[in-house]
Amino acid sequence: MPELKIADPGWYASELDSEECQCGRTKKSRMSFCYTCYKSLPPDIQRALYALIGSGYEEAYEEAVACLTGA
Repeated sequence: MPELKIADPGWYASELDSEECQCGRTKKSRMSFCYTCYKSLPPDIQRALYALIGSGYEEAYEEAVACLTGA
């Protein structure tokens, strides 16, 4: 798992609540990513995004962003 870039769990909560995906497309509130981005993730990362904030969600989100951006 990648190191957390954002130490504030509140940042992840606000990102989850937002209606804009990290790619710039619209997403549903309470979803991590838009459908296109989510479906392009490997199944293990998709499953990890169901973790609760404070219980692995932050790491899963960072791993997903790294996968999506090629970082």
